[in-house]
Amino acid sequence: MNKKLSIDTFPFKSQLNLSSLVEYWESNLKKDNGIGLYPTEHILRSIKEAPELKQPIDDLAVLEKHKELVGFLMSAIIPSALIDTELSAGLVPFNFKGFFATEGFKAILPLDKIREDIALKNEAKNMSAGKIIKASALILKKFYNTNIELDEPMLVTIPDTATGLDRIYKVDFSSDFVDVVNVGEIKPISEENLSLMMDDLYNTELWLQHIDPDNFVFQGFNICRLVEVTVEEMISSIKYDLLKKDAVTCPMSFETIQKKIRSIFKLPEMKLGLSFFDVDNNIISNQGLSNWNSFMMPCQPEGLSCNYFAGSMYDRAFQQQRPVIIEDLSKMADKTHVEKSLIDQGINNVAIAPLIYDNEVIGMLELGTPYASKLNPVSASKMEAVLPMFTAAVRRVLEDMKTEVRAIIQEECTAIHPSVEWKFLEEGYKILSKRNSGKKVTLSDITFPGVYPLYGLSDIRNSSNERNTAIQKDLIDNLKQAKKVIAAVTLKQEMPILNEMKFRIDNELNKISKGLNSGDETSVLDFLKNEIVPAFNHFKIIDAEHKGIIEKYEEQLDPELGVIYNKRKSFEQSLTKINETISAYLDTVEEEAQQIFPHYFEKYKTDGVEYNIYLGQSMVKDKTFDTLYLNNFRLWQLITMCEIANRVEALKPTLSTPLDITQLILVHGEPLSIKFRKDEKHFDVDGAYNIRYEIVKKRIDKAFIKDTTERLTQPGKVAIVYTQQKEADEYMRYISYLQSIDYLKEEVEWLELEELQGAHGLKALRVSINFCAEKQSFGNEVIQNVLQNINEN
Repeated sequence: MNKKLSIDTFPFKSQLNLSSLVEYWESNLKKDNGIGLYPTEHILRSIKEAPELKQPIDDLAVLEKHKELVGFLMSAIIPSALIDTELSAGLVPFNFKGFFATEGFKAILPLDKIREDIALKNEAKNMSAGKIIKASALILKKFYNTNIELDEPMLVTIPDTATGLDRIYKVDFSSDFVDVVNVGEIKPISEENLSLMMDDLYNTELWLQHIDPDNFVFQGFNICRLVEVTVEEMISSIKYDLLKKDAVTCPMSFETIQKKIRSIFKLPEMKLGLSFFDVDNNIISNQGLSNWNSFMMPCQPEGLSCNYFAGSMYDRAFQQQRPVIIEDLSKMADKTHVEKSLIDQGINNVAIAPLIYDNEVIGMLELGTPYASKLNPVSASKMEAVLPMFTAAVRRVLEDMKTEVRAIIQEECTAIHPSVEWKFLEEGYKILSKRNSGKKVTLSDITFPGVYPLYGLSDIRNSSNERNTAIQKDLIDNLKQAKKVIAAVTLKQEMPILNEMKFRIDNELNKISKGLNSGDETSVLDFLKNEIVPAFNHFKIIDAEHKGIIEKYEEQLDPELGVIYNKRKSFEQSLTKINETISAYLDTVEEEAQQIFPHYFEKYKTDGVEYNIYLGQSMVKDKTFDTLYLNNFRLWQLITMCEIANRVEALKPTLSTPLDITQLILVHGEPLSIKFRKDEKHFDVDGAYNIRYEIVKKRIDKAFIKDTTERLTQPGKVAIVYTQQKEADEYMRYISYLQSIDYLKEEVEWLELEELQGAHGLKALRVSINFCAEKQSFGNEVIQNVLQNINEN
């Protein structure tokens, strides 16, 4: 921020005195030191006729009658060859009263008046302090033998009277023709005080305590030179602006930066544009911000597809990753709707520069003018220095946008599978843009039509019965151990309540030994925790012998649950081990399957592991779906089921409770639609027709073979449920291939299933897995080659 120029009273007396300049000419003219071409006699005579020029001049009007001579004398400092280009002036020492100036200087700073719109670039200083310190430095040098180098440049901002744009100049004050004369006592300054003055350079009050202005007079003149540094300073300033966190999102910063760019190019009508690219999600946006608009999307604050700009100059800049400059849009051949839109906005001359990070275009910086040829490759190069800073600023915005969008998705959807994340991000960017525009919006329905489902289940055989049996055995053991404690206590402590407890234990044992019914587990646990435990705690206190017996009983209890948990724990550990083995294998092969074709995958761990796969054209944005991929996944799924069965079979010797798994595949030949359920935070089938598929999934694992009491799913076998013969024919090809490499056994069962509520006409193929088969390696290319051979045969 600039500070208005302060020209407070200068405390030292100063007088204009040209004697040193006159003496310079007299000396050199008489010695003929390189200036013999001048009319020596004439000049010396003119100087002799102007004796007042060798005396202090208090009234500048004295110079008017010697105006021509003064101009000539000043040519020693400002050569005639530079008079039209240099911005220089002769001033009264440390005063803004000028007696001579070039035309260029006077156009910027008239000598006859002080401009009120001048501002210092350095806010921490003012002109008055600067003059006082410079004057004091001359005094210290001459009278105290102390030389202070004050090399820090003074920068001033001066608006151009023609364009109104800020111009920045470095001000150089030369004191070569200034002398300081003492007119009073020169007081000594200690080293300590000098050090204090040096440490507080612009504290003028401190300096003037040690240097009395009444004791000194400055005579001679200053030479003031202005050197324009607008481009360098504006570029430096823009770089600083772009370091701010909200550099390219804050409306105020847009106005500031656009004004500075206009100053660089001296074009008050120049327009600045900026856009952000998220190529991963095919989005070009300005985040709905009204000020930081892009020329190419003035009426589209919510973003456009990258395809909108195909074939335009923006597309060329994007593809070539190089700036594109069009000096006259009206003469451009093959204009697309994008170029026509710019012309409609009054932009006829444009430069667009891609902002590149990590070899990817993340945005476009745009400069436009209504006049042809104002921007050309030479002039536009001025912006090259700030492109990296714009790139960094846009990158910050994109990262912030991604964070906000992910927060929106997290708020609406929780975790999203990576394969469909792109779709949610697209919706998230739309929501963010609308919210930035003040609209209240939430996530709309996200649906993927025309996708093919694959469902698989690796289920623990009879897991409910195994769990109940384990619970039953633990409860029986717990009751028997408690009964032993009561019997031991009764030997020394006859109490009717103990007999009552023993009676109830016998009743519970008799009841659950016949089988575990609903509520039995809760009933027994309540009895043990609420009645047995308090009684045992009492007996531990009153009798040391009882305490030892009861503590042996307590050692058998699970420390967290407070009951015997041996069989149940063994079952749960075995089940968990199987589930983790299946789940870990699925995670590994599913990641590889994503390379075959991106797809949605979700799995659930219960008493086993079930999973859903959805794939189709609507689930990808940059790939082409083909039924070959569906065939590939179906074969992949069948192979995966065989591998899972083999891994669990190898795991059995390590299980504390023997458990078997069954394998089930459900085939659905027709594509369906899936929709994200915001309330349940997951995908489900969409439409009444497709609900049948979900019903079949929920009931198929309990299905029986028609007219039998045999369950479809059996350990050591894969069951493939289908409805159409063409599906069975397809899977028979896969089965035949896996039989040829001994993954499956020869016999294939063709089965009809019992009628299920909401699902009729289901059939199944069932085939046994060969656990002795030699392990094969199935890469993506191998599966595709196999599919090709299968289809050809």
